[in-house]
Amino acid sequence: MRWSALVSEPVAAKVLVVEDNRTMLALMQYYLSKDFTVFLARSAEEALEVLQREQLHAVVSDQNLGDGLMGVDLLKRVAELQPHAARILVTASQKLEDAQKAINEARVNHFLTKPFTEQELKNTVGQAVHNAALLSIRDKMVQELKDQLGLGRGGAGKPAAGKPGVPGAPGAPAAAPRPKTAEPQKADAKGAASQSLIPESERLAFRDGLTSLYNHRYFQEALSAGLLSARRREQKLALVLIDIDGFRRFNLSRGYAEGDKLLRRVAQMVTDMMEDPVTHARSDNSSEIAARYDWDVFGVILCNADVERARTYAEKLRKAVEELDFPEGTGSDVGEVTVTAAVAVFPDQARNEQELISAAEKALRSSKASGPNRVVLAPR
Repeated sequence: MRWSALVSEPVAAKVLVVEDNRTMLALMQYYLSKDFTVFLARSAEEALEVLQREQLHAVVSDQNLGDGLMGVDLLKRVAELQPHAARILVTASQKLEDAQKAINEARVNHFLTKPFTEQELKNTVGQAVHNAALLSIRDKMVQELKDQLGLGRGGAGKPAAGKPGVPGAPGAPAAAPRPKTAEPQKADAKGAASQSLIPESERLAFRDGLTSLYNHRYFQEALSAGLLSARRREQKLALVLIDIDGFRRFNLSRGYAEGDKLLRRVAQMVTDMMEDPVTHARSDNSSEIAARYDWDVFGVILCNADVERARTYAEKLRKAVEELDFPEGTGSDVGEVTVTAAVAVFPDQARNEQELISAAEKALRSSKASGPNRVVLAPR
């Protein structure tokens, strides 16, 4: 079973709303109950009671609770009791120091500034729940790999017998080998050695070893979670598949070492082009995923993106690769490396994950047959 089936936000994700004003509490319940299972609390004490009995996807708390405890203090307790739950602070303050305190002390994920509209509330909660789902997927994948490496919750131990390594993109290296234990170590030294492997295990769990993009497995989980969120919030989601033209011939003529360099270079460009269409700043939206989809194919998920935004991204990437100076500094091979990209959008071309992938793959094959170095849209 996929992790996304276990941890991505379901149709009735559980959201706790904490607000001491009865009218505002009822209004927020009305707005959110169409999309979520909503629990209500008028004080921090009532909220903590809900936290003890319910596994929540998000907690929305007003800053001024009126019972001696501030919203940021409550959300700090939420971070301790249910770290995977998204934390949203509702406040009228726009002071930078207040935001810094909320982020540093309570690890607040999102802010909602009064006064807010119904759509702002629903979008903020929906995005927070979706991002929390992706983080939960990542944590579970990391824990799975740690268990296989003998670095599970109980500390160093023996990996489960017969379990395969976590798959990445096709052709990606297998998980790191177990630490050597031939030399006797003191207990504290052994623990330190095990701890040193944890950052590496986190990378291997959901990153491709060659390009450092997300691997194929994480890509599939993120796409499932993204489509659940898009469907519930009535938003679009774009899938872009990018294939390096003639990569097999490039490997044969230049050698596999140069081929690996090219994969890393194009992978970097794939992420560099993921920027905000208005501000042109690099996107920090964790729900926008770039992954190594196949050997020489990259996959990009653009949440809340229509066909024009996806096509603009793909065309910008295509032109940048076409102008790539590779090997860098020579200038003699500009134009030799090109990519073909296919764009499919939910719900325009597909109603579910498999239809979306199929539409993008079919469009990519069709485009490759007609000639390289182009961007093609999946037919409706």
